[in-house]
Amino acid sequence: MVLIKPINPSTGEIYGELEETSDSEIRDKVLIAKEDKDWKNVSFEKRAEIISILVNLLAENKESLARVMACEIGKPVKAGKHEIELAGKRILDYCNLTPRFISDEVLFDVAAEKNVMVFEPLGTVAVISPWNAPIFVPLATIIPALLCGNNVIWKPSEYSIFSGLELNKLFDFLKNFGFPKNTFQIIIGAKDVGRKLVESEINMIALTGSVKAGQEIIRNSAEKMHRILLELGGKDPAIVLKDANIEATTKAIVNASTMYTGQVCFGVERVYCDSSIYEEFAARCVEESLKLIVGDPLDEYTDIGPFAVKFQFERVLEHIRDSLEKGASLLCGGEKIGFDGYFMRPGVIVNVNHKMKIMKEETFGPITPIMPFKDIEEAIKLANDSEYGLTASIWTSDLRKGEEIARRIEAGTVEVNRHGMSKAGCPWGGYKKSGIGRIYSKEGIRGFCNIKHVWIAK
Repeated sequence: MVLIKPINPSTGEIYGELEETSDSEIRDKVLIAKEDKDWKNVSFEKRAEIISILVNLLAENKESLARVMACEIGKPVKAGKHEIELAGKRILDYCNLTPRFISDEVLFDVAAEKNVMVFEPLGTVAVISPWNAPIFVPLATIIPALLCGNNVIWKPSEYSIFSGLELNKLFDFLKNFGFPKNTFQIIIGAKDVGRKLVESEINMIALTGSVKAGQEIIRNSAEKMHRILLELGGKDPAIVLKDANIEATTKAIVNASTMYTGQVCFGVERVYCDSSIYEEFAARCVEESLKLIVGDPLDEYTDIGPFAVKFQFERVLEHIRDSLEKGASLLCGGEKIGFDGYFMRPGVIVNVNHKMKIMKEETFGPITPIMPFKDIEEAIKLANDSEYGLTASIWTSDLRKGEEIARRIEAGTVEVNRHGMSKAGCPWGGYKKSGIGRIYSKEGIRGFCNIKHVWIAK
């Protein structure tokens, strides 16, 4: 028997403990999911009607869910409630968009023939999700998989398992409205449990996680030839031109660098600023960082809680140490706060370069590294000098110039004068090591289907 013991990151104490799902239980859950066709045979309209009930359930349980996240992963309650609200909106978006994207599509209809593209469920989808957004992120793949008629087996992160169990209760409640009992199942465990699920007789794996986790899934599922969707890490750049609105830009970039204690895949992890405004921009970033309140995640006024896990806290400290040893300068923050828990003041670091880990490896913390550039060509080269390519942003008052630069950046989503969340109906995913496949969009939703070509000779 293996026990999972999540740590409360505010205190460093064990939050609770649970048994991992056994090998035999995993096999049974996969077998049940493969054999059960009840959900597949439900009409799309009925599926959407049942799934949409989750929106009210999330709203009704928002306070309690946010408190569990605060205790388990240190997410401030106001950030947790915001995450839950976003999840509810995204569910409605999926319910509205999915029928349009998976309805039969007539490709050709001429005198001699008719060609139709048909979208059918894959079967069983394994969803493996991370700890940083334990409600929104898993639902981003669970919901379209279900709406497309698949059964789902979900493994939440072992670091946010109690948040996962709370969400699982909401799915259980759907059974009162016709949701089949075997359509959605949860398994509990760490890396080995995830590997056993990946090696099983499922049809698709949808992972949000690290590059290393994605690489392991590719290796472990190769023999089975599973359909794979990977939303992996990022080292997202922001390019600030000299004509940018400094006040608005600094606020937005510091927010995008520090939200959820910087533990978001799409957070700003590198800033390239025109050398003519570099010093002013850095000073403004310091001002904005100092406004942020670090403290108890259960406090409604807290902006930044502790790191969710100790290893992530130590990784950020190591990146800062490496930078300082190589000549960087901390203008503020970047140090541990207190004796208990994994708290850090949000920081701004300058005199950085691409020989430093903080500009090349995923940092995942509330630290804003700023580097000057001489011209646009240098900025684009620096932004593209990465093995990642999830998101990026350009900051300028010249929108035409901003779009021109955006088209040259190697990333799945590039924004002008904003940085952050995805938009429903638009593709979300990465270039290079930031992932394989897309979600949210037509392409993403169709990824949860088998695509059949029906050819009718007249």
